[in-house]
Amino acid sequence: MPGVRAARRLQPYLFFYPSLVLVAGVSFVPLFYALRQSFHAADYLKTGAFVGLANYIELVAHAGGLADVGRSIAFVAGTLALTLPLGIGLALLLDRPVRYRGFFRTLLMVPWIVSQLVTGLIWLWLYDGRLGPISHLLSQAGVDIVGPLTDTRWAMPSLIVANTWHSYPLVMVFTLAALQTIPGEVREAARIDAQSAWRRFWHVTLPLIRGTVLVALVLTTLHTFNTVTTVLIMTGGGPAGATDVLALRVFKEGFQFYRMEVAATAAVCIFALNIVFSLVYIRVLRGEHA
Repeated sequence: MPGVRAARRLQPYLFFYPSLVLVAGVSFVPLFYALRQSFHAADYLKTGAFVGLANYIELVAHAGGLADVGRSIAFVAGTLALTLPLGIGLALLLDRPVRYRGFFRTLLMVPWIVSQLVTGLIWLWLYDGRLGPISHLLSQAGVDIVGPLTDTRWAMPSLIVANTWHSYPLVMVFTLAALQTIPGEVREAARIDAQSAWRRFWHVTLPLIRGTVLVALVLTTLHTFNTVTTVLIMTGGGPAGATDVLALRVFKEGFQFYRMEVAATAAVCIFALNIVFSLVYIRVLRGEHA
């Protein structure tokens, strides 16, 4: 019967659309609200008069928006510079038939399971100027520093190391999954033809997993650019604003200074930068498959 056939065709969509509406509501309603708020004055959550680009000018001219973007990019670049080699290197090791491989895979996944709050508290203790082992090791090495998080030169690198510890498992898992899709005959041919392990990796393995590595790269970029909790717990943006990234600016403007319109403006800027990162990734990935 036509009615029964039509009902059967519609049935998958009846299960699909409620979740789609929920995701769209959670994702796009706050986005449109923030976009609207960024062009209006506000009395905390109460939207006021239309002010055009005044909030964006305020963010750039007085709220340190451009400096926050620069620190955010430095935070992302530093994290990627450590996370990618570490994640790929560990994946290459775990892809080998080593003993207790399952145990090591589980152990190395722990940092990703731990929340940003716990990550911040762990590394806050590790960097503590009086009790932290890292500060003790630095003093033993002749580095005169009270605490890495209280020094403007060391605060951002210290934050990058902590975020790398939290982020590398994502790259590791993606790379390990990609490595296991490489056919055995390709690996054997590479062993015969290539002169060294480095040449095998650079000329054979990396081209085969490059797309997956790019996916891990963009996900790590977006995750790091939106990181708030770890920065807030460890430094709060200090010392002297050395770690005041743009995502933390959203939190401060909204919940410390109660300037919701500036917070919404900074959030819109983060969204725009995330779109730029994603478009660059898509362009590179298309170029790889062209």
